[in-house]
Amino acid sequence: MYYGYEIIPVRGHYEVYDADGRFVCSADTKSEALAELSAA
Repeated sequence: MYYGYEIIPVRGHYEVYDADGRFVCSADTKSEALAELSAA
């Protein structure tokens, strides 16, 4: 878990969910997912 978010690998990409289990975003790589979280 990263800063209250969970990053889950799903069929070749990553999905990000908040602490309540709500979908936040998806990304091709884990680093891209982290970049999207830091930009939000």
